[in-house]
This record gives sequence, structure tokens and C-alpha cells, in this order.
Amino acid sequence: MIEVLWHGRGGQGAFTAARLLGAAASLADGRYALAFPSFGPERRGAPMRAFTKLSDAPIGDRSAITQADYVIYLDDTLLGEGWEDELKPGGVVLINSVQTFDDNRILAIDADGISADILGRPIPNTVFLGALSALCDQLKREDVQEAIRQYMPEKLHAKNSAIVDAAFHQVVECVDETVSAAHHPVQSVSATSCPERSAQREVEGPRAATAEARAVGTVEDPSTPHLRCSAQDDKPVRPSVHIPTLRTDELDPTSYARTTCFEAGYLVAKNAGWRNIRPVVDLSACTGCLQCYLYCPDGTIYKVPSACQSAETLADVIQPARNQTFVAIDYDFCKGCGICARMCKFGAIAMISEKEALAAETAGDLESEASAR
Repeated sequence: MIEVLWHGRGGQGAFTAARLLGAAASLADGRYALAFPSFGPERRGAPMRAFTKLSDAPIGDRSAITQADYVIYLDDTLLGEGWEDELKPGGVVLINSVQTFDDNRILAIDADGISADILGRPIPNTVFLGALSALCDQLKREDVQEAIRQYMPEKLHAKNSAIVDAAFHQVVECVDETVSAAHHPVQSVSATSCPERSAQREVEGPRAATAEARAVGTVEDPSTPHLRCSAQDDKPVRPSVHIPTLRTDELDPTSYARTTCFEAGYLVAKNAGWRNIRPVVDLSACTGCLQCYLYCPDGTIYKVPSACQSAETLADVIQPARNQTFVAIDYDFCKGCGICARMCKFGAIAMISEKEALAAETAGDLESEASAR
């Protein structure tokens, strides 16, 4: 039996991917699959898990998967300490990330980038179906695309099929390059320069290459380069960093047990970092109607006086003026749902890419440092 454990957040389509994987794997005669979810708080951005079991015999065990052949993270902030405990021996972690990892059991794929290039927005779930079709013997890429045609709306067929193709080819190239580098550390032959080798890769995928990689030590040996897929070959890779996880043990248990009744919009811990887009307020267009303030589900929009237009945290605001009101956003807790932008009738709030915002912030920091010098 092949077992797949999906980690995601509400709105990322983890359960949809688990169901499509099961549907694709069971298209062949004599193949069976089971897919089911496990939800916590049912809201957008909340952590959740989904499970897919694949077998050549009927599956009677409906219990949650504790150790899997493939563990998939649709959000890299969910990868915390002890992740390896969920892997079977020889298992692989697939993660939606542009970060680097020192463990060769982790295959990082820029799923947000791949999906955004094709769909126009980052929806990473079907990217991993394409990746799995390249790695798993019980899954064919053509069956994944057939499952998409059968179980997704027709308007989504072409682009999601293209996503599966793109992910499949990138995983093939990643594994092929890793094996070539291991055999030829100084000079390697690419798949494109050898038509026979390229055709073989197209048919077999990286399954045989993965076994070859293990034989030469590229998968199990931590000293060898990790596998890394990116939507763009020249995309910069951030250095390896510790990935934070949501912590609730910082709360005083006695205080928390005494009451769980909080004021609306009160969040007890910072977001774990999940947000693909963020709202940005154009104060020149803001009329102070406060519709965004009233409709924000987590109370992350707050009122500031005109003198504090540049305030970014509540600590920056002491006494908001009553005669002239503007709004600011607490990005520590904003989850990027976009409700504020939809409710604004004056076009004063725009949703921009989180990557673009972070790049702009970094550029601003560099300019400030240059000015200081």
C-alpha cells in the first residue's frame, strides 16, 4: 500500500488534491484508493490534513495515516520539528517552498510559482499531483489528467492539466540532474543533449533515476545537493532558515482554561505565516467609511488618526482622532482573505502579491541603510 499524507491550510485545496489522487490511481483495473480529510478549525488559513491510500486490494483501514510514503506540505510554515517521524523508511517529503533544505529526503517545489504562472494565482494543489505522477509507480500522469477532466469543472481542465505537465517535467529534470551530477561531478550530460536518454526519461519518469540516486548516495547522503524545483531557473534561492510553527504553549494554561471568551477579532497568537497576497491601503483614496474595519473577520484593520497614517502596529497609535479617521492593517495577523478589498467601494484597498510586498520592504530597508551611511 502507498500512503500519502497531505498538510495544508484551509483554502489551498489539500482535500481536493487527495481526492483527485485517489481517483487517478483507481482508474486502472485492479487498483483501489481511499481519500478522506481531517479538519481542525474550519476557516480559511487553518491547518488541516488529508490522507490518500493506494493499493491493489480493497482498503478496509480508514484510520488516519501516521507514517507515509509521501508527505506533502502545501505550505512550508507547517513543516516543524519531528517532521521525519511521519515518513516511512525511504519516504519523501514534497514541500511548496523556495527555501533550501539540508535533508535530501525533502524535495522543494515552487508550487506557488508554477501555478501562478499558469493560473494567474497561486493554487498549489495540482502541482503536487504532477510531481507524484513522476515519483510514484502506482500513478500515471495521464490518469491524473483524466481525473481532473472527470472531477473538476470544465473551465479548469486545460490549465490544471498544463500544471500537471509542468510539475512532472520539472521533477524529472531535478532527479536527472542530481543523478548526472553524482556520476559526473566535473562534466555531466543533460537529457536534452542525449535524445535517447531524454526519451527514456519521458517514459519512465524519475522513478528509475530515484533508485539510481539512492545507489550512488545522492538521496540518503546528507552531504550531496538537495533536490530543488523552481518555476524559474534563475530565481534566487533564500538561505536555509528555521521555519516557525504556530505555538500555543506560550499561553498560560490556567488563564486560558478559566475563560475562552474573547472579544471579537481577538487573536491569541500570530499567524504562522500563511498569506499569498496582502491588502494595501491607498490613504489618498480612503474616505474613512470604515467598511473594511467593520467586515474584517479577525479585527486586523484598526483606526488611526491622520497624524499616524504611516503607523503599522497598534503600538504606534495612542489616541485616534475622532474628527478624521484612517485605517491601517496589522500584518502580523492578517491572513490575506481579501474581504476588505471586496467591501471597499472606493478602490482604496488593493491586494498585492506577498512576494512583491516583501521584496519592496527589503528594497526599502536597503535604501534606508544606504542613506544612513
